[in-house]
Amino acid sequence: MDTSAPAIPEQAPPSITVAICTHNRARVLGDAVRSALPQLGNDAELLLVDNASTDDTASLARQCAEADPRVRVLNHSQLGISHARNRALTEARGSFVIFLDDDATARPGWLEAYRQFFGDPAFSRAAAVGGRVYPRYDAPPPAWVGPQENRLDRGDRVAPFDQRGAPWACNLAVLREAALRCGGFNPALGRRGRSLMSAEETELCLRLRQAGHEVWWLPHAEIDHLVAAERLTVRCLLRGMFCLGRSSALIRLQMMRGLWRRLAFRGLRLLVTPPHLLFYVLAGGAVLVCGRIPPAARLFFRAARAAGYAYQLTLSCT
Repeated sequence: MDTSAPAIPEQAPPSITVAICTHNRARVLGDAVRSALPQLGNDAELLLVDNASTDDTASLARQCAEADPRVRVLNHSQLGISHARNRALTEARGSFVIFLDDDATARPGWLEAYRQFFGDPAFSRAAAVGGRVYPRYDAPPPAWVGPQENRLDRGDRVAPFDQRGAPWACNLAVLREAALRCGGFNPALGRRGRSLMSAEETELCLRLRQAGHEVWWLPHAEIDHLVAAERLTVRCLLRGMFCLGRSSALIRLQMMRGLWRRLAFRGLRLLVTPPHLLFYVLAGGAVLVCGRIPPAARLFFRAARAAGYAYQLTLSCT
């Protein structure tokens, strides 16, 4: 008679990895974790990537892992959100990786919306998908912030993004193998220390499309994204738009084939930038004198973005 204990079947690996990449956000990281944990189930894990934090983030992440076996913690010393997300892609156990920002909270039904999407054969060519983002201000926003600012909403119908559109990285799911085959997130883009470079998710989605994949909008995968008061100062917004211009120029040049074509594009854009800048600044000043603060701010921000675009073109000679 065999009295040995019955073998315990190995648990199937999770098909979904929820990845939260964090840097010095101990103040809000717990809220993000608590919003995701009840939605995990047995088919998902939560991966916390501590990206060179110097506050209490490491301790908080360790406590989360000790309290729930579905939580894993990785330390990644190379600063930069794209570096951290690439580490998450490499280490994830799930076939799908859902990125949730460390200052965001998932609404009920968020993960279930992704589950249903991933399980639907109609979306078998999808390699990236993302949903609604609602801003959550920790202080009343200034007058120049319109109701649609910091909000992503493309309607109630599941639909593909157009060729240049993409979800926001704070609420983005990717097919792990497809993202890795395309090279992951571009480390030249995305936040890194004090740098406000951005659009890393847009650039990745462009490469996924070039590889034959699709990018989709999933309206019921909803999150709330914290917009801190310090991010709404004029100085910070101008810096952000300047870096967005730089990021857009970098993406455009990388997607453009041929040295001479890039040089011609660079020369033409640098030629037209000064009159554009002058127009935006003068028009913004005139509108501001008339007391119309929001449209004046938008013109000044467009000037900052145009300046950033031109600046990046001067750095990218080839």
